[in-house]
Amino acid sequence: MDCCIPSPVQHRLRRLRSLMQEKALPALLLSDKKNIYYYSAFAGDDSLLLIGQRQTWLLSDGRFIAQAAAEAPQAEFISKQPGQSHFELLLQICREQQFDKLGFEGASLCYNQWQELQNLIQQDLSNSTPQLQEAGSLPLQPRLCKDKGEQAALIKCGEIADQALTDILPLIRVGVSEQELAWALEIALHEHGGQGLAFPTIAAAGPNSAKPHAIPSDYRLAEGDFITLDFGAVYMNYCGDCTRTFAVGQPSPEQAAAYKLVQKAQEQAIAQIKPGMTAGQADKLARDIIAADGLGEYFSHSLGHGVGLNIHEAPALRAGSDFVLKPGQIITIEPGVYLPEAAFGLRIEDSCLVTETGLQPLTHFPKHLQILN
Repeated sequence: MDCCIPSPVQHRLRRLRSLMQEKALPALLLSDKKNIYYYSAFAGDDSLLLIGQRQTWLLSDGRFIAQAAAEAPQAEFISKQPGQSHFELLLQICREQQFDKLGFEGASLCYNQWQELQNLIQQDLSNSTPQLQEAGSLPLQPRLCKDKGEQAALIKCGEIADQALTDILPLIRVGVSEQELAWALEIALHEHGGQGLAFPTIAAAGPNSAKPHAIPSDYRLAEGDFITLDFGAVYMNYCGDCTRTFAVGQPSPEQAAAYKLVQKAQEQAIAQIKPGMTAGQADKLARDIIAADGLGEYFSHSLGHGVGLNIHEAPALRAGSDFVLKPGQIITIEPGVYLPEAAFGLRIEDSCLVTETGLQPLTHFPKHLQILN
């Protein structure tokens, strides 16, 4: 039973079970690793989590006995036998518990797995196996607003980003390659407490800076280049996300004007976004500023996204979205403009906590245009 669950996990399960009751769903199968962690604190691989109204079962194998006991003692650990699949074990529990419906995560259960599960159900002659029901976003809804422990981990991600960027600033100069800067930044993230990378680091200079998701290359920085660094550390399984753009030598008037515009859009969006506003309204705040200066077509992505256990989570701060922002959500604010014809682009990004009154940035590295030699 779940009586001994640590408080955060207990609270999460309570919220999820309430949503399950609303959907008349007696059991829910979690296959997404991040959701398994969120609802059990178990961080291992190759496992499934089955959640009923009174009990949780962690379906795995003998490799994870000790880890499950340490991380998820509240869940009943059941190890599959040699030659047995996770889904055979799953259906055995469903029959014992007389679950007539079983929710599953359509976004993470691959087609082959779903087909295996369907075949096992069809082969059951007792007709005691459950009917499958795709759960949609149900497991993700409690994750939208971060609890205090999650917020603390994400605040730490921001501190690590600030410290790492400060460390590598002297390395940004003419002649250094994008790959060298990306590697140095990743080392600095680890040295300041990062436990992994939230995503592959972006270091994009010169013409490559006009590509929002450029892959670091052997291109070497030249006088007059912009260099955009988009990066983040993982801390306690949570993802940081930060972007800054620098000038290598004196920027052109066009570059300086574009930077000033993006900085204005980013800072005004952070100052004006409030809980109760829709994601679409938030996007419009920054997009209107950039469009009014004639560069709207070069702002080619949404204003931002949610961040947490995944680097990209709901909500998407995109045009037209009616998703309502609420306190406790963590979102990125990252306007940018990308001008391939002019051979430069730039982006400025902070992860921010939605508070009762507005946004609280989690990264604090200066945003004025720094000219490095």
